Amino acid sequence: MAKRVVVVGGGIGGTTVANRIRRALESEVAGGQVQIQLVDREGIHAYQPGYLMVVFEKMRPEETRRDESQLLHRSIQLVKGEVEKIDSTANQIVLKGGKLVPYDVLVIASGSVIHPELIPGFPEGAHSFYDLSNAIKLRSALHAFQGGRIVVSVAGMPYKCPVAPLEVTFMLDDYLRSRGLREKSEIHYTYPIPKVFGIDTVAQPMQRLMGERGVSVHVPFNVDKIDPAAKTISAVEGEALPYDLLIAIPPHRGADFVGASGLGDKGNWIPTDKFSLRAEGKENVFVLGDATNIPISKAGSTADYEAEVVTQNVAALARGESPTARYEGRVYCWIMTGLAQATYIKFDYLHPPHPPTPSFAHYWNKVIYNRTYWDLTARALF
Repeated sequence: MAKRVVVVGGGIGGTTVANRIRRALESEVAGGQVQIQLVDREGIHAYQPGYLMVVFEKMRPEETRRDESQLLHRSIQLVKGEVEKIDSTANQIVLKGGKLVPYDVLVIASGSVIHPELIPGFPEGAHSFYDLSNAIKLRSALHAFQGGRIVVSVAGMPYKCPVAPLEVTFMLDDYLRSRGLREKSEIHYTYPIPKVFGIDTVAQPMQRLMGERGVSVHVPFNVDKIDPAAKTISAVEGEALPYDLLIAIPPHRGADFVGASGLGDKGNWIPTDKFSLRAEGKENVFVLGDATNIPISKAGSTADYEAEVVTQNVAALARGESPTARYEGRVYCWIMTGLAQATYIKFDYLHPPHPPTPSFAHYWNKVIYNRTYWDLTARALF
């Protein structure tokens, strides 16, 4: 019987790792010794970094979505269905409706889920860009904006794409200047810890840049509630900020099935060995991307780098060998510092990032990556 390798979750992590595993086990898949399946609720692959670009009309909404079946190698079976739970004792996935998907090796790439309802007043009072529909709504709100006070806030940690609040702040500044509204507007930035970003070597230059751009910083600011009628956002620290337009990053949690399966912590993040990327206590279960509890950025590049390690370890296990590949915490993220300017951060567990001076060249590298993502990353054609 063929060994069954099953990946749960599409997107940057799931599609990429499924295609990479297929390449690593090409002869075994062709010979029928290994079967690869990808389980995804809708079978639609979303390029989530594109949502912020949609807000500022640098990508069209349709450019952020593809049918998963168009991206997976033809030998990989796509199973559409919502996971109810994983029975790691019986080595099977239970889908809603009762269908069972057995596995010999499991890869969980289920990402993170936004929960705006966890903050009172958030759904009614705040704009966001962490899903496509809300990104489009924010784009419309910016078109209608004629000046006033904008507050950018992070309503809980951890959250995916940690640099996104910085990016939207700097892009807003540029956008308002392009419309002749910057002198009629205030931009206020809040963050839950006593600095504008979690890593000191990034926080310092970013706060300096905010000062140069006239952005007011409020830290620490842990969001308690939003009052849509009064148009205020309040922190547990006691500060309350009025706003005309509120852009907030909603609280995040891991997938619901993680909790139902007894695999996660209180936030439904899966305890994961930060080097092997094995789920703790599970020899044949690997985790990557946002789904892990690893104290590293929940970012697309993290999932991509982790996919390299998971691929090697899954291939070894499928061949009856001992997995030895290690993830060293590699992350690479561009940071938009304007509508046509960017910098980047590159780091790992041992080496902190040092973002270079923002430039058009770094921005253009991001544009090129956005345009080649579907082939280079999703299809793993490199």
